[in-house]
Amino acid sequence: MKRVLVLGTGYVVKPLVDYFIDKCKYEVLVASRDNNQPGLIIAGRSLGTRVLWNAVPPYDELDKMVKGVDLVVSMIPPSMHVIVAKACIKNRVNMVTTSYISPEMNALDEEAKKAGIIILNEIGEDPGIDHMGAMQMINQVKQEGGKITSFESYGSGIPSFEHNNNPYGYKFSWSPRGLLKAGQTPAAYIKGGKKIEVSGEDLFENSWLVEVDGLGVFETYPNRDSSNYIEEYGLVGVSDLYRGLLRYPGYCNSIQSMKDLKLLNEDDNHDLQGVTYKQFTASLIGVEENDDVRQAVADKLSLKVNSDIIKQLQWLGLFDDLLIPMSKGSNGDVLLSLMEERMSYKEHEKDMIILHNEAIVEFNNRIEKRSSTMKVEGRPFGHSAMSRAVSLPAAIASRLIIEGAIRVKGVVKPITDEIYKPVLAELEEHGYKYEHKIRVI
Repeated sequence: MKRVLVLGTGYVVKPLVDYFIDKCKYEVLVASRDNNQPGLIIAGRSLGTRVLWNAVPPYDELDKMVKGVDLVVSMIPPSMHVIVAKACIKNRVNMVTTSYISPEMNALDEEAKKAGIIILNEIGEDPGIDHMGAMQMINQVKQEGGKITSFESYGSGIPSFEHNNNPYGYKFSWSPRGLLKAGQTPAAYIKGGKKIEVSGEDLFENSWLVEVDGLGVFETYPNRDSSNYIEEYGLVGVSDLYRGLLRYPGYCNSIQSMKDLKLLNEDDNHDLQGVTYKQFTASLIGVEENDDVRQAVADKLSLKVNSDIIKQLQWLGLFDDLLIPMSKGSNGDVLLSLMEERMSYKEHEKDMIILHNEAIVEFNNRIEKRSSTMKVEGRPFGHSAMSRAVSLPAAIASRLIIEGAIRVKGVVKPITDEIYKPVLAELEEHGYKYEHKIRVI
């Protein structure tokens, strides 16, 4: 019997464990510092074993766990992936993660090859299905003798149209703390053959509207450095290359206002004992709680007091006289406590993932616009669309590695047909399918 170690018990882990136990009949070890959550994920199944792991140095426990399995899936915070990868290299055990490849992870490529293992990264939703859909389109164009001059790729995890019912047009289907980090990550894209660089500070200032055929108009902002994918996607010489995120219109200004108030700051650690949200907000802008805090925040942001931004902050609870339920914490901690309370999905509500690729393609006698679109909604009282979109590609790829169908070694992404063809094919069986359109322009 094959054994898989799953590290982490976050929002998206359960469909992964379900796949391993119910479909593959693998023995699965689920490791977490919270001993209750693995039990909920395993749900009494005999093939599941929960392991208490505190993830602290010197990581001897990690080494023992890795030594006894056929593959490790790391779903813990990205800062820990390199530590896990080194344990996998030491014990010659394959590894899968959904996170972006960091420079430190990339530096392990030769060691992984020498150990004869694969460390497969970026095999979730975004990154993951977006890469695979992009390569499917790009390689199809090349086979037909076309040349791509412009390529745009969009990804999102947002409430379904039906359950888009809060003023931010957003709810959490993945790690809330990831929002703080992603919202301050620099980005870049290629426009007219030139690289446009965007600082983390100005990320949400660089947004615009984009229409997704058949689904409507959304707001987009750049997702990390798109130029890194020119060579990997085989698009050398392309005039436009953009990878962006999709949100409902208005989202970027809303998050930018939070950044302007330093609400995304995680560097400070405040004494919050006996402090109300109103007092906390007043302290951010240097006024007294007895002042008109709403007006002061509006002045700070150069807005009218009845603007949508101020109404959103009020809805979130930042002007309330309620006590903050923590004794110490950063600005980000306070913000996330409110967002998790007000912006989480109810059991009956559906999230939605949208992945959309567009390419301008030149042939000898025509120019085409090609698009591929995937829209999937979550299941009421069941798994979210995001949890399955992140975990199923990782689970499918893990099975293919264990069975020997994926043989490449080293630190890799799912951009070769050896990986993306079988993974996309099986994803279709789970309802994750791209719809393709071609229009001569």
